[in-house]
Amino acid sequence: MCVEKIRKICVGAFIVVGLACIFVERSNAPKEYTAVADGFNGDMKVTIVAKKNSRGEVRITDIKYNHEDTAAIADPAIDQLITKLKETQDISKVDTVAGATYSSEGFIEGCKACISQVE
Repeated sequence: MCVEKIRKICVGAFIVVGLACIFVERSNAPKEYTAVADGFNGDMKVTIVAKKNSRGEVRITDIKYNHEDTAAIADPAIDQLITKLKETQDISKVDTVAGATYSSEGFIEGCKACISQVE
C-alpha cells in the first residue's frame, strides 16, 4: 500500500512540474506586435513576432504585412526590407528601396512602432 501511495505522489508531482514547464515555455515565447503606418496609397499594417533575449535585445522571428499600395511595386521592396531586417535584427540598418520609397518608409515606420512595443 505504501508503494501505491508513493507512486501517486510521484505521478502528481510530475504532472505539476510538466504543467509548470509548459507555462514557463509559453510565457517566454515570442509574441505578435502590430502597428499601422502610412504607405503610398493608404495604410501599411505590419505585424512582427518577436521577443527580447537575455541581453534585452529584440529578436524578430517573423514579419507579416498588409498594404493598399501597388503590389507589383511594394511587395518586392518590402520583401527586400524583411530579408535585411531578419539578417541584421536592427531596424536602423534598413533603408528604403528606390522606386518604392513611400511603401518602404511606411513599412519601416510600422516595424519601428512594433519593435517599440516588445516587452
